[in-house]
Amino acid sequence: MHIAKPMFDADVVINLPKLKTHSAQIFSGAVKNVFGCIPGLKKAKYHKMAPNPGDFGQIICDIHKATNICLHIMDGILAMQGEGPTAGTPYRAGKILVSTDSLALDTVAAKMVGMNLLDVPILETAQNRNLGEGNLKNICLAGDYDQIPRLVKFKLPKRFGAVKKHNSTAVLKVIDFFATRPKINQTKCKKCNMCVESCPVQAIDKETKQIDYTACIECMCCHELCMFRAVELKNNNKIAGLLSGMLRK
Repeated sequence: MHIAKPMFDADVVINLPKLKTHSAQIFSGAVKNVFGCIPGLKKAKYHKMAPNPGDFGQIICDIHKATNICLHIMDGILAMQGEGPTAGTPYRAGKILVSTDSLALDTVAAKMVGMNLLDVPILETAQNRNLGEGNLKNICLAGDYDQIPRLVKFKLPKRFGAVKKHNSTAVLKVIDFFATRPKINQTKCKKCNMCVESCPVQAIDKETKQIDYTACIECMCCHELCMFRAVELKNNNKIAGLLSGMLRK
């Protein structure tokens, strides 16, 4: 695994995540933030290796196990909601979370925005790998609150929904396929080709900027890295709603 050398040269490593949602991974906090120590476009290689969020969580856990991060400080003063990490909107949460345990921190943060650990595949994997404490009953709060505060009207990404709590992974992939897809807005596109270069499976045509959905693994790297917000998440609400309704019955 390619990990940036300063992670091993430093006497102390402090992880500084932002409180934010993520269009592909649902939630991005202290656990996922360490993916930033993978240099440059090598990140695409690991997205290709593990397109499934749960499998991707294994890679994230491997990074944690290979490094020695002493402290995690989450900036939730100005958080991000909605289709993060690049197309979300600001949310003034006014919170700072600090812990020596990345999973415990994320478990509390996820609860603040209206999610549970099992709603976030990466965090579920981290719990299964014994990365830290994921049981809220075993997490002691210190500071301004004796109970976890709820961020009112915090918007979660489109991929998150109650239907995910009741159905199998295979069925959920079908719903996600119809519900949300990256699509390049040709009017906003500046032809920088960042989406093309970042796609781990080369699913985007360099000239036309059309996406081959038969090759797309829905990692949302194109959406995440486009600084012009030209890669939009489009959904077919009619089909997704029909499938969800059938499953609830």
